[in-house]
Amino acid sequence: MGGRAERLGGAAKGDLRVDGRTLLERVVDAADVARDRVVVGEVGASALPTDVRVVREEPPFGGPAAAVAAGVRALGGDADVVLLLAGDLPFVAAAIAPLLDALGRGAPDADGARAVDADGRAQHLTCVVRRAALEAAVAAASDGRTLDGVSMRTLLEPLRLVDIAVAPEATMDVDTWADADAVGATGGEGR
Repeated sequence: MGGRAERLGGAAKGDLRVDGRTLLERVVDAADVARDRVVVGEVGASALPTDVRVVREEPPFGGPAAAVAAGVRALGGDADVVLLLAGDLPFVAAAIAPLLDALGRGAPDADGARAVDADGRAQHLTCVVRRAALEAAVAAASDGRTLDGVSMRTLLEPLRLVDIAVAPEATMDVDTWADADAVGATGGEGR
């Protein structure tokens, strides 16, 4: 989670629906390739599979880097690769196979693979990262403190990430009501 959805007037982003499913349900379903799934933040109206663990970042609303740290801590012991996905990406499923393929075959020496949107911008919350490298980055960025307010760019900066162009819809996120309209999202209070 990380933020407070201020550009949506505080509406719970994860509760917005695309094709009858909440944004969060769509992201969790897209991550079904993972052996262990963790959601960081509030579940709201989403109906998640029973094997999905839900935790909270420290401090609450501390930002996406704090959420990543909480999620990595909550992972099971045998995960060697971590799929990082924002909870507001209704079409992110299209990015997962190319990212995993890039890390596995195209960049075996890299720490991870990160999606790049149609404008060439790196999408820090649409990536796959080797767990040991991510844990080291979390430790370095926190240096014994919380990651409250630390940016994803700062967190991932020391990692060797391969940037992968993905289908344009895969990186469409919902930060504003205009974004919600663009992805066909419905619902939300105060709209």
